[in-house]
Amino acid sequence: MLCVVFVNVPARRRRKEGSGVVLDDGARLEQRVYVNGLYDLYAPLLTARQRNVYEMRCFSDFSLAEAAEALGVSRQAVHILVNRTMERLLALERDLGFAARLRDMQERIKELEARCGESPKANEGEERL
Repeated sequence: MLCVVFVNVPARRRRKEGSGVVLDDGARLEQRVYVNGLYDLYAPLLTARQRNVYEMRCFSDFSLAEAAEALGVSRQAVHILVNRTMERLLALERDLGFAARLRDMQERIKELEARCGESPKANEGEERL
């Protein structure tokens, strides 16, 4: 059974000297977990090439050079394709919202389980009806 957990990517950021805003390590990790969850949900909507490159980089930890060599393209092409794939996953979630719905359902299930666990005698009375 596949268990997907989605978290909201926090706004924790740090400013790097002389450049724009970048995510700190904790926020980058949370973002990666979030995007990987989106991949689990939306992978069938990606092209085979997008899935292949994304899996090489994010799941098999191929370097840009290793992925480029395996695909017969440049490192820049791999970098661009991985970034476009992540953008596509985020766009799919923005347009379809399945991950948000799944997260809401998981929260609702937890609430219902907690309520069922609070009063077992009340649940016994309901079963008799």
